[in-house]
Order: sequence, then C-alpha cells, then structure tokens
Amino acid sequence: MKNRMAGMDFGLFIALLVMMGFGIVLVYSSSFALAQQRFGGADFFLARQSIRVLIAIGAFMLFVNVDYHFWGKISNLLYLGAIGLLVAVLVLPGVPRINGARRWLDIGPVLFQVSDAAKVALICLIARSCDKIGNDITNIKHFIQLMIKIGIVCGLILIEPNMSTAVVLGIIAVSMIYLSGAKLMHIASIALAAIPFAIVLILKTPYRMRRLMAFMNSAESKDHVGYQTYQSLIGLGNGGLFGTGLGKGEQKFFYLPEPHTDFAIAILGEEIGFIGLMIVFATFVYIISRGMHAALHAPDRMGQLMAFGFTMVVAVYTLIHTSVGCGLIPTTGIPLPFLSYGGMSIVFMMIGMGIVLNISSQSQHVSDAGVKRGVRRRVIQN
Repeated sequence: MKNRMAGMDFGLFIALLVMMGFGIVLVYSSSFALAQQRFGGADFFLARQSIRVLIAIGAFMLFVNVDYHFWGKISNLLYLGAIGLLVAVLVLPGVPRINGARRWLDIGPVLFQVSDAAKVALICLIARSCDKIGNDITNIKHFIQLMIKIGIVCGLILIEPNMSTAVVLGIIAVSMIYLSGAKLMHIASIALAAIPFAIVLILKTPYRMRRLMAFMNSAESKDHVGYQTYQSLIGLGNGGLFGTGLGKGEQKFFYLPEPHTDFAIAILGEEIGFIGLMIVFATFVYIISRGMHAALHAPDRMGQLMAFGFTMVVAVYTLIHTSVGCGLIPTTGIPLPFLSYGGMSIVFMMIGMGIVLNISSQSQHVSDAGVKRGVRRRVIQN
C-alpha cells in the first residue's frame, strides 16, 4: 500500500478531491429550496451527497491500492454479476420505478443504478479480453464475440429504459476495441447497423420522440416539452461573466426542474459565471489529460485500455451534460461527473478513477525500475 501511494498521481488525486468538495457546495446551493419544499429540510440532499462523497473516497482508496490486474482476472465474474443485477432490476417485484424507469436497486439503505456497476464491469472485461486476444482482435470471430458481450449489457440497460447510458457505454466499449487494433471496417459495419435500430427506437417511443421534436423546435416548445432546456439557457445567460454568486441564483427556485441533477451546469453557470465555468472545465481537462497520460504510459495493454475506458466515462459524461444544458443535444439525464447529485454514481466514478491511479502508480514503478523495453512500448496498435 505504501508503494502504491508513493507512486500515485497526487495532482489528479487533489483535482478529484477539489471537484467533489465543490460538488457538495453546488448540490446544496442548487437543491436547498427543493429540499425544503419536498422534505422540510434544506440540507436533505446536502447530507446525502456528503455521505456518498465519503463513501466514494473510501472506495477510491481501496481500488487505488489493489493491483488492477486483479480486476482483469475476475472480470468475467464482474461481468456475470453485472448481468445478474441488470436482469434483477427488470424482473424482481418491488423494484422502485422512478419516472417510469426500472434502473435502481434498493439494497437496505443503498439505492443505486445498476448501470453504474455495469460500466465498471464491462470496461474491465473488454480490457482483459482485448489484452488476452492480442493482435487476433482483427479476426472477425473475436470481434463478434466482443460485440455480443457489449450488446448484452447495453441491451439490458436499454430495456430499463436508459438509452443515453446504453449508447454512451456502447461507444466507450467499442472505442476500446478499436484502440486495441480492431479493423475500422468492422467498427463501421456495427455503427451502420445500429443507426436504423436507434431511429426505430426513437420513433416508436413517444417520450423520446417528444424530446427530439422539442430539441428541433426549441422556440416553439419552450412552454412544455422544451421547458427544461429553455430555463437552463436562461440560467446560463443570467450568470454573465462572473455569475450571481453561490446561492444567489434564481433558476433553482422552481423554474428549472431537478436543478441539482440533470441540469447542474445551468445552476453552475448562473452562480459562478462564464469565468467560473472555464475554471471548472479546465479542471475537467486536467483530470481527463492525466487519465489519458496514465493510459499512454501503462505497463501493458490491459492497463492502457482500462485507464482509457474509465477516463472516457468522465470525458463523455461531461461533454453530454454540458451539451444538454446548452441546448446542443436533446435532454438525456446524464449527470455532471463529481458535481451533480447523482446517487451512488459518484462512488462508481471514483472506483474507476481509483483503478486509473493504480495503473498510473504502476507505470511510475516500471519507469523507476528502468524496465521500459518490451513493456512501456507495448502500445495499442495493430
């Protein structure tokens, strides 16, 4: 444990702590009015977010001190466990249905989205599988086997329904396969096959169709389906250059539904302004760049792919949440990493970052030992 901590990327660790600490402040600022109305106490969401951040830090410290190869070795068990959870949330009686979706499992005091656990399991499985397959990844047989594994998880998430998470996880997993050396032609074939399937899903699902139409006709739908996006843009506009000040924004006072979750970026922009947002985004860029640095300098292919996959979760979630808040894409329900109130998602996000820092610490040990040839050069390529 001492060696792992000594070689850890402390810059990345501090950045994660700062973001989670600021996230606690943001959750309180954006939710106290809603908490007072719903639960009779302004600190309802604050208390829960604080507890989850502490759990997340504990999980991070555990995973940063466990050799990432261990998660590769048991990745098949993790994958089967994830499938079990995804099936359980669909078939078990008494599973909470929130906003019409069966995504959450309630285990004692813990309520979590099973797709968050599935992300960790699938990334570990794909990294391990690609490392084991090696250069044979160009073989169509191995490619199809990997796509089936991805399809099972994403398909179950889609049934919940949770299309945005299924699409994001699918894109990240396929990107890992591509970086491992899969043929672009194989990737393109899957993408072309998925497009008509996605179109049918949207056309056949009324609420998805309404979201799409609201996005395409935002000015006309600002009073009903497109109300959230419209209010989000007002919040961002209110913030101006320097913001109204933490706690002083107006959109959280029941103008913007769920201001502490799906549209946290709007409250953030309103209260800290454009300059503040740029500082937050610069911190995200730093976190993502350090994650990618860990991937590029990992001791082996599995480490490279794991670090890439978990870092991509942060990058893609940040991009999508921000794009939704700015009205660039339809509403998805994707939280802003480390800052939104998102249940136990912050715990699983920090589990992923713990694995990334474990990989980073091992690459540092490899470098210190001078073991570069044949290890550090084992980059992801054909």
